[in-house]
Amino acid sequence: MLDKLFNKEKDSNKNPAVPKYFGKGKEYIEKQEFQPAIESFKRCIQEDPEDSIPYIGLCIAYSGLMDLKTAREYYEKLKDADPYLAAQFANTPEGSILTRDDEKSM
Repeated sequence: MLDKLFNKEKDSNKNPAVPKYFGKGKEYIEKQEFQPAIESFKRCIQEDPEDSIPYIGLCIAYSGLMDLKTAREYYEKLKDADPYLAAQFANTPEGSILTRDDEKSM
């Protein structure tokens, strides 16, 4: 399911830099190189603030660094930007960790 969410790239994006940074971010996630992934996904958001998909990458990357507080902050931003996508992400193993009530108090 996560692959489906992650592959919702905007083919019609007017800014050619966005797919480039997004693709690099995905590659870094696959290699578990989380800090460069964070930088790539943040750059995506700078280039196209309307695109909510990079927030998924940020959630995963910060979770990979065990920074669940920051991952949850980006999950909240995802919920604000695209509640439907956030709900889909919450139903993945990667997203479910960010929605557990018992860990929110940490």
